[in-house]
Amino acid sequence: MTTPRNLFLAAILLGSMIPARAQQPSGATVLPQHLRLRVPPSPQPAEFLLDPAALAWQQVTAQRVALHRTPPLYDTDPPASLEIPFVDVRALRAAGKLFVHLSWSDASADRADLPHPPETPPEQRFHKEQTLAPERFFDAAALMFPKNPPGGVVSPSLQMGDAHGPVTIYYWNAARGAMLMEAAGRGTTHRTGGSFPAQAAYRSGVWQLVLELPELPPATPIAFAIWNGSQLDRDGRKYFSIWHWLE
Repeated sequence: MTTPRNLFLAAILLGSMIPARAQQPSGATVLPQHLRLRVPPSPQPAEFLLDPAALAWQQVTAQRVALHRTPPLYDTDPPASLEIPFVDVRALRAAGKLFVHLSWSDASADRADLPHPPETPPEQRFHKEQTLAPERFFDAAALMFPKNPPGGVVSPSLQMGDAHGPVTIYYWNAARGAMLMEAAGRGTTHRTGGSFPAQAAYRSGVWQLVLELPELPPATPIAFAIWNGSQLDRDGRKYFSIWHWLE
């Protein structure tokens, strides 16, 4: 299986759709409502909120975030249709953390129990290891935000950040679990060796996933990505959103 590098690689499509770097809103009145993500507080403990089916999540209004499809990146891959046009996002602040609940429709659950990956990232291994499932790809999701606190007038590039705006990526894979990554531009994505709490469930054609993040301040821009294993998604072949800002 191809390793999950270049998580938000959408240079070709993004170049024709939006600027590489996005202007950060100077105030709540400037930002359109559909680009704001409401984050109410919650008194619930962390272990409760990590359950995607917890009652607390059912009481939070979902905000629908539109997803875009990257163009074909590999000559051997067939074109991919927009089977997942959006992801529903809910967020809560609790116990000094930010909890983000993602849910999206997917006709198949592409998942597996695979051996835990070696501690050394693929790009640093002396001996390459053949995947046990070369013909399989798995469902996945990620959330990206600036590594440095917001404060400037420009957000990092959606194309994996840039030298002046590095990004942190919280990545979850239905076979590999949660992996913490960083990047400072295209081709720089690397695993930090860290992980984070995350729980996922698949029921009746819908994935539900909760990610536990540090408590990000208001006005932090975040972006989302979804991979559909049955569509051969991996690396930069995926669904992606533009920047949205926490309130």
